[in-house]
Amino acid sequence: MGHIQDTTVWNNENIYKSFSDSTLINDVEKLTVQIASFSDKAKIFTAAIDALENNSNLPENLITNTKESLLERLNISSEMMTIMTFASCQLSTDAMNVEAKDLSGRLGILNSKFSKGAKPLQLFLQRVSPDFIKELLESDEMNQFSFELEHSRKLRDFLLSTSEEVLVSGLSQDGLHAWGKLYNALCGSMKIQVGDESLGLARAASLVREGDRSKREAAYNGINEAWRNHEESAAAILNAINGWRLEMSEHRGQKREMHYLDVSCHQSRIQRETLDALMDQTYKQREIGQEALLSMAKLMGIKKLAPYDLIAPAPNLGGSQESSTSFGEAIDIIAEAFSELTPEMGDFARMMADKGWIDAKPTENRSPGAYCTKFARTREPRVFITYTGSMGNVITLAHELGHAYHNWVMRDMPLAETSYSMTLAETASIFAETLVKKALLEKSTNREERLKIMWQNAESAAALLINIPARFEFEKNLVEARKVRPQSPEEMKVLMKNAWERWYGDTVTEYDEMFWANKLHFSISSLGFYNYPYLFGYLFSLGIYGQKDKYGNDFKNLYHRILCDTGRMSAEDLIKKHLSKDITKASFWQDSLNIVSAQVREFSQEVEK
Repeated sequence: MGHIQDTTVWNNENIYKSFSDSTLINDVEKLTVQIASFSDKAKIFTAAIDALENNSNLPENLITNTKESLLERLNISSEMMTIMTFASCQLSTDAMNVEAKDLSGRLGILNSKFSKGAKPLQLFLQRVSPDFIKELLESDEMNQFSFELEHSRKLRDFLLSTSEEVLVSGLSQDGLHAWGKLYNALCGSMKIQVGDESLGLARAASLVREGDRSKREAAYNGINEAWRNHEESAAAILNAINGWRLEMSEHRGQKREMHYLDVSCHQSRIQRETLDALMDQTYKQREIGQEALLSMAKLMGIKKLAPYDLIAPAPNLGGSQESSTSFGEAIDIIAEAFSELTPEMGDFARMMADKGWIDAKPTENRSPGAYCTKFARTREPRVFITYTGSMGNVITLAHELGHAYHNWVMRDMPLAETSYSMTLAETASIFAETLVKKALLEKSTNREERLKIMWQNAESAAALLINIPARFEFEKNLVEARKVRPQSPEEMKVLMKNAWERWYGDTVTEYDEMFWANKLHFSISSLGFYNYPYLFGYLFSLGIYGQKDKYGNDFKNLYHRILCDTGRMSAEDLIKKHLSKDITKASFWQDSLNIVSAQVREFSQEVEK
């Protein structure tokens, strides 16, 4: 790889100058007071719930108190998320930062107190009559809470008593979520032996994307060996997180069964019918992803890909030295591609770089992966990526900037309407990837360039039609096995191997049996099944993109309207409203799979030449 220029680091000084910034210290103190005051005032809703249960009169002025409490809760949430984002941004670039860890720990306790204090308000709004909700939402100021309340009330059959709900909320901070934090701490402190070098996990993971196959293999083996040394801890984390969720589902499922996939679908704001249609149709068409894998192997000059080849860059066919794309060049590529949809989107990508809202520079003790976050108070997005110059990096950067643009177009909307599910979040990011890949393909001047872009399409097809479903398969089977007893590391390896075998078939040299440990998505405590939303977003975004010619010049406006509705609609209602299509039916997903199939076929034909 060549030397990477123009990499940048976050500039968050307009939020806080440092961890010793007096404004930050004062804001934390103010937040502490606000949460205590809010929790005290919210006790009225415990009395209101008692009144509901005893069929007695509700407290006076309850509509007014509820309105005030909802707005105050929103304000506290905004401040809390802003400070939390400041701390987590620093922890991403340096997992060993003591000040960031201290602040994050303090905020965790504050957030737990806030969750407990707000629980009576939430429970009351889930239990109260539809007439009360209707009266509450009559004003324009309150209307922003419509979808949130409607969606939350779907869980009313699964509610525990008020005291139990408050207890669960408090215990989860040092229970459920402590396990997710432990996994992150492991990742940040882990050292990976790659040849003669001892590297942080993020740096080692980035080597698996490099063009040198021997380096990829060494990095892959080093990462897996490091996780084998921590496999008991990794297994304990997964057992604890899934055990907690199963225990909660059992306690909540007194009136009717609370299935773990129904819980996930509610978090994703989709129906179970939609998830089933998505997964079933993808399994029937898994040969598309398998064909992509075999064609990628053929272009590499090997019979089958190894696990460390799955996210490799396209092989260097011209014999010249492997080229590297500087960070500045990557921004130019992405901005020009975004501008094809609308100039505002291209300008936005450049603004993100110019303002220092992207952290891309490799650092010691850096977290692996890439993500987009935002400062709720200022409505400013931030992007995190470890950028090393590969074409895969360019596509990942486009992916995260797609998330950021989603946040940006919603910045003037009521804050309560800007929280969207992961399924719809991934739609915007993969849509952005599609724009960049298409633009690169159209501007390619020779066959080698075209193959490199087609490779990205094939790699996406393999990852999203094969790897993501294999993750879903593993997690589903893990939850079922965990119902019986905790699973040992050896049993987790078998579960992962079986999941890979079902989806990959015989298209790879071996199955990555340590994938359950080294893929952080399985250990995210706040959200189960952090996998199928990527497949959903991939096919969902292609389904939207496939309407581009039909809508012509109005397509960019249609896309913006879809993005703006993601925080106030289910996925089914969103597409029914804007495209008049039904995503609970296999035909919707098949239309998108046809687009992927055409891309893979084009790549395979080019490889054959």
